[in-house]
Amino acid sequence: MFAEILVHHPYSRKQECFTYEIPEGFSVERGSGVEVPFQKGKKPGLILRIHNEKPSFETRAISGLLRDEELLFDWQLKLADWISEYYFCSLFDALRLMLPKNIFRVSKKTRVVKETLKKHKPENVLELTETQAQIVSAILANPKGALIHGITGSGKTEIYKSLIKNFVQNGCQCLLLVPEISLTPQFVKYFETGFPDLAVIHSRISEGKRAEIWRKIKAGNVPLVIGSRSALFSPFKKLGLIVMDEEHEWSYKQDQSPRYHARDAALKISELTGAQIIFGSATPSIETMHAAKTDKLNLFTLSERISGTLLPDVKIVDMREELRARNFSIFSDLLEQKIRSKLDAKEQTILFLNRRGSASSTLCRDCGFVMKCTHCELPLTYHARKFKTQSLLCHHCGLIEKMPTFCPNCKGERIKQLGVGTERVEVELQKLFPLARIARADRDTMNRKDSFENLHEKLQNGTIDILIGTQMIGKGFDIPNVSLVGVILADLGLHIPDFRTPERIFELLTQVAGRAGRRKKQGEVIIQTYNPQHPSILHSQTHNYLGFYEQEISSRKEALLPPFGKLVKLMFVHESNTVCEEKANTLQKILTAKDHASFAAPAFLPRVQGKYQWNVLVQGPDPRVLLKKLSSQELAGWRIDVDPILSI
Repeated sequence: MFAEILVHHPYSRKQECFTYEIPEGFSVERGSGVEVPFQKGKKPGLILRIHNEKPSFETRAISGLLRDEELLFDWQLKLADWISEYYFCSLFDALRLMLPKNIFRVSKKTRVVKETLKKHKPENVLELTETQAQIVSAILANPKGALIHGITGSGKTEIYKSLIKNFVQNGCQCLLLVPEISLTPQFVKYFETGFPDLAVIHSRISEGKRAEIWRKIKAGNVPLVIGSRSALFSPFKKLGLIVMDEEHEWSYKQDQSPRYHARDAALKISELTGAQIIFGSATPSIETMHAAKTDKLNLFTLSERISGTLLPDVKIVDMREELRARNFSIFSDLLEQKIRSKLDAKEQTILFLNRRGSASSTLCRDCGFVMKCTHCELPLTYHARKFKTQSLLCHHCGLIEKMPTFCPNCKGERIKQLGVGTERVEVELQKLFPLARIARADRDTMNRKDSFENLHEKLQNGTIDILIGTQMIGKGFDIPNVSLVGVILADLGLHIPDFRTPERIFELLTQVAGRAGRRKKQGEVIIQTYNPQHPSILHSQTHNYLGFYEQEISSRKEALLPPFGKLVKLMFVHESNTVCEEKANTLQKILTAKDHASFAAPAFLPRVQGKYQWNVLVQGPDPRVLLKKLSSQELAGWRIDVDPILSI
């Protein structure tokens, strides 16, 4: 007998399988982990196929078995095949999603893991409302996938918990997906009382810990897994339920090969395993709501908050009027007054700004020279506090430069920082409210393993008065004492030339607003903007999701954009802009077809890390059909993104 084996070596991206002979007495099957002779040494590998067709060349024999003999279940192998085919990636890259690095190592000794006894905490069971109970019963009675469209604070999480409890009692494993690592401490605290043996999976878990959790899940000893998108590929022995919270979040899309979307991968896993799938959001993606409207998913609605409080009162402040009134602060008069009143009332405030640093650009007021990254040709972000000295940082390649005293171009001294970031908001707040306890949550401050746990604990304990943050705090946070949310500048990203921009702005503003007033009293939201008449901002002011959806679905249908058509983005990266342009124009001509449109243009960020980027966008019923007709030589060097989140 012979086996086609995927060897754990980068060369497997090119030649995916190698043929080896199976020695007599070896009990192996598809998905088994083995050790094989490779080049001058030995490598671990994964059996993809077993057959009795003797090849024309001389074969070598399998050396031994890995510690974890059966690495993958059959449904995982089928999933890898689908990912490889749908997203145009190697099978090697698809399978790596499902295997921790430590699993592929040949174990010399069996590692003994000390089991720590977990103290069982008494479960705090909340009685379901009549509406919640009806939704749970309807979902359990119908195995069809479902969308729970519930306003912020309407009790979607309690429905998840009730469903998970039911499936676990019936001997099934469950998966709860969250879009951000920052949300895992909150969910763990909420679920651990009912499921003390739950496991958490995200990118900050060490490889050793990940391998340990992987084995427990595979053995069926973990009833509930909570994690980010990578948790999807855990080796569930009997998966019964997949819950995808905040399903609209674009962080569910992987930005490196394989460029999968967790929503689509979850639907495929549901198909392969028979697991029921539940999506939940206050602002569902246009695609998911359309699926529900066209009866591909069951639709359930929660239109009232669980506490009985009204949705927050949202006020829009026109910052142009503030300038006319000679207010040059980053805070409007109204927002400053509201923050002060909340401090006096011992209530908490969240301030949102989706940009870190102190200023977005630095220029010379004498000659107009802008300090740019030498590798990316993009303005450097000014950081006053991140480093020991004032510095300029490129958020794309990591270049760090000391803040210049003189202009590099004209030697002038009138250097000016423009724009605003979370770091500057923190500084200005400390000047206005010196006694306030202020915290900041962005990529610069949330870089420790326990950062999110500590932040969540401080917010719950009331040791933070004002929290400033980027999008990582814009969803899912359930802090009872937060009564005010301020959006410092709603215009960031408003004019990005991408068809999903209105959707992203509406979702972000609605989700951020939903952090206020989630318990006893109605919250308040202040949105500061220079574009107060923008439809996304106006719809978010009234929490009018359905109005926004109808407007957006109409324009998408007219333009044959998702969900009425598909997109594939191809990117070519090279040191020469001319080479990129030539490659893009050549491919664009090849891809032109009667029922598909193709466009070639520089990427939105035309140069990153010293290399130019050009895109070819293909739009139509299914652009993948066109790509499959191309040779590997024609696609060589191209990065393929199927169903891209950003089309620019």
